[in-house]
Amino acid sequence: MGKLDKGKKKGSALRVPAAPARTYSPAAQEMRALLRRVPDGLKATLQALEARQPEERERVLAELARGMGKEVLPLFKAAALGKSDNVAVSAVRLLPLFGTRAAADVLAEAYQARPQGPVAEQAWQGAKAFGARGINVAIPEPEHTAEAPRYTLRETYVSVPDGVGSRSVAARLQDQYGVWHAVLVLWNDQAGVKDGFMRAMSRQEWLERLQRMEDRGLPQSPCPIDYARWQIATGRKLNAESGVSLREYLKDWDELVGPPPAEYQPPDPLEPIAAMSDAERQELLKSTPELFSLPEVKRWFLEAGDCAPWALPWNDLQHRLRLRGSSDTLQAEIRAVVTEASTKLMDETQQRYYRGRLLDLARVYEWRRQSAPARQAAAAAWALGTGPAPEENPFCVALVERSLIAAALMLQRGEDLERLRYRPARRYAG
Repeated sequence: MGKLDKGKKKGSALRVPAAPARTYSPAAQEMRALLRRVPDGLKATLQALEARQPEERERVLAELARGMGKEVLPLFKAAALGKSDNVAVSAVRLLPLFGTRAAADVLAEAYQARPQGPVAEQAWQGAKAFGARGINVAIPEPEHTAEAPRYTLRETYVSVPDGVGSRSVAARLQDQYGVWHAVLVLWNDQAGVKDGFMRAMSRQEWLERLQRMEDRGLPQSPCPIDYARWQIATGRKLNAESGVSLREYLKDWDELVGPPPAEYQPPDPLEPIAAMSDAERQELLKSTPELFSLPEVKRWFLEAGDCAPWALPWNDLQHRLRLRGSSDTLQAEIRAVVTEASTKLMDETQQRYYRGRLLDLARVYEWRRQSAPARQAAAAAWALGTGPAPEENPFCVALVERSLIAAALMLQRGEDLERLRYRPARRYAG
């Protein structure tokens, strides 16, 4: 081994490079310099803040809060309790940025010092923001609030349709205090919009929700905002057809997210499929049963009650196949059952449902940059619209076969398939 370099001690710890220093705007740098002045730094900083316009003052204070954290909380306390109402309003408005009990206590002190007027109204708004973070501040609602909450739409998410055609659509927004909120809507391609609500949801809560959805095999994916709007508009139209009441499920969505532009059309996954040669399409179509390995598509089955007439005959043929081995006669019987079941089960209504579900699946997987399943889903959707009959469609045949297997198992367990039948509007009747 070579000699140790000079200046290095044997066994010395490896030094981790320090994180890069945060950069501040010139205005914020000026305030930091004033704040560190001895002995009148706090007083000089408050005077400088009072001399600025409200928007600039709050921009500088927000920058200091995010960059310096609890180190700058004494400045906010002095501003909130100081003589200037204008500076106090700005400081109280931004206290929720700290998200700590210490900052909440400053908010309560500011309200006690000015229980009436704009500072009190702003303190009540701040108490709501702290409450969304799980920090309770006992401030009563003033007779007249200073302003209504202001929300900024940040991002939207959508899930792939589940086994009965339900999609979950979410919009995430931030209010003027930086608190995150979510508008969540559930709609189904048989009934329309079935539920919708809004609630405060922190970043951590949102991540936990995403994980729960993924664990259930229904991960949500970011999507273009106008596409989320189009999804909800599509669901809304179905309510008029199905008779399922919208109630006030879309009140928050309409107010904060709104409809898609009148000319909006969702991405068309069928364009590249239409551009293929017949041989390329047929080869891709043969691979579409692979879609059932995807976590969302594993949940796709036809209604078990509809499969009952063919489920037990199918199961008996499979039992004979395992015991006696394959034969031309047995294979012909199996094909006959599958052909009849596919023809009857995959009627025009089911083809329409699955075409829409496959198109949504293709779009989501394209946004996830998983082009292979996206193209397979698009090919399966194309085949349901212009391709072979269901009994000759590899995707339809695979869907029917897995549905027959599931229905046969349920019958063997003695389950009542009619009682288990999915009825989209049952919970909302009356």
